[in-house]
Amino acid sequence: MITHTPKRVAITGLGIITAIGESMPTFRQALFNGKCGISSISLFDTTGFPCQVAAQIKNSNLEALIEPKEIKRFSRCDLLGLIAAHEALLDSNLDLERSPCSKIGVILGAGAGGMLSWEKYRRALWSKNTKPRPSLLLPVAHCTLTDLIASRYRLTGFRATISTACSSSATSIGYGFDLIRSGRQDIVVTGGSESLSELTFAGFNSLRVMDPEYCRPFDKSRRGLSLGEGAAILILEDYGRAEDRGTTIYAEVLGYATNSDAFHMTSPDPEGMGMSKVMAKALERANLGPDQVDYINAHGTATRVNDQMETKAIKRIFGEKGARDLAISSTKSMVGHCLGSAGAIEAVAIVQALCEQVVPPTIHLENPDPDCDLDYVPNSSRAREIRFALNNSFAFGGNNTSVVFGRGQVRKEESGI
Repeated sequence: MITHTPKRVAITGLGIITAIGESMPTFRQALFNGKCGISSISLFDTTGFPCQVAAQIKNSNLEALIEPKEIKRFSRCDLLGLIAAHEALLDSNLDLERSPCSKIGVILGAGAGGMLSWEKYRRALWSKNTKPRPSLLLPVAHCTLTDLIASRYRLTGFRATISTACSSSATSIGYGFDLIRSGRQDIVVTGGSESLSELTFAGFNSLRVMDPEYCRPFDKSRRGLSLGEGAAILILEDYGRAEDRGTTIYAEVLGYATNSDAFHMTSPDPEGMGMSKVMAKALERANLGPDQVDYINAHGTATRVNDQMETKAIKRIFGEKGARDLAISSTKSMVGHCLGSAGAIEAVAIVQALCEQVVPPTIHLENPDPDCDLDYVPNSSRAREIRFALNNSFAFGGNNTSVVFGRGQVRKEESGI
């Protein structure tokens, strides 16, 4: 229960690794250049699948990017998350030696977690020539990365792992926002990580919702989504505290909302009512009107129903004219659908858009669907004033989350806490 004036929530650190960029500088450049990270998969055998592409991170030596003592105990998902967390914490310029670690929380979203490691164990177990490594089973729990980051940096504050399918990491940002706004934490390490796995790949193929070439959100010829992998970590901080230590404030989290369609396990409400209501509630909690939003990073999966319902939901909240004044893009067209880390990756993209005052594009959009008739910023980034931005994450099970961001005051001084 909030018993004092709610605190403002700043974003003071960013870290990311995706198929289009393995650090913030490379990701930023690729994001605004409209780079496509979707290509053939080499992590596992895709023979027999209708779709054989995804946005895979092709760095073959991820272990070299960090120096853990027990690298064999970490899953690919853990490695990606640790790389992003390391970059974000360095970027935040925090002095963890002098900070009260009980006031630093770790709240992460999770999807399949260490499933790829479990699959390696299973293959070795069934093989006549290979002995399975028991350590491959250690990172299967969804909370493994959350626990690793907390122990690696000795962060003893609130700790939680949220798993609400594709909205997991967006919801984790919202929970982190609540913890700082209420004064229960000074800083929260939040976001999410996801690696490709045979299970998720086979599952989405069986649903027949994957494009065999590359996803093309809002395009009339779209045939489905492209899976992706990656991690994004954001450092949330009490705004006043960040100002006092003179660090960069990239952006501000202004509010969020979550709700449920309560309709179907894999399909959105055909009227998009849950999507509409969650956007409206997020704006209300951010004390903003629809006319103040300039950019929406859409859920934009490139599945026929989802794109049409999201378009309908946006029109319902912003009105026909207001919706057409918005810039809307789907960065999944570049990085794929990264499931448990999708919301966090898109949040980082929004922060970059706010900092640069440039809207990233929706690539592969050549032939717009008449039912998706808004401005989806096709193929090329665009300079535009962005005061406030909205991030939509609409997940299986009808788990909807929208997060509202505002511009920060970017400045950097090398100073500790």
